[in-house]
Amino acid sequence: MNALNIQDELQDAGCAVAGPFTSCSAALDWLGAETPAMAILDATLNDGTCSNVDAELTRRKVPFLIYSGHQEKHHLLAEFHHVTWIEKPALPAVLVRACQQLLDGSAKLLGEALNLC
Repeated sequence: MNALNIQDELQDAGCAVAGPFTSCSAALDWLGAETPAMAILDATLNDGTCSNVDAELTRRKVPFLIYSGHQEKHHLLAEFHHVTWIEKPALPAVLVRACQQLLDGSAKLLGEALNLC
């Protein structure tokens, strides 16, 4: 499932979607003006690992998950040790369910419903 398919699946589930971003710098540029309710990251994009994006989302307390073709290897990508990791390929329902769980957890913490994926 590619990024555009993910976008379609999430929109069908009622989420507003920003992206997909093909580089960490593009994601960080978007984050300069916006804050999502949650995010889906790959471990690496065209310009390297997403550790800077991870750090910014963590700083803002934005829940996120990793959806990556890389195997979950915490010793290689230690910055992602606290994140739900879903390996590609995954069924769309698995990814949508994981996003809904992140949003449900955030809504409980914030006491409000969130509608941006």
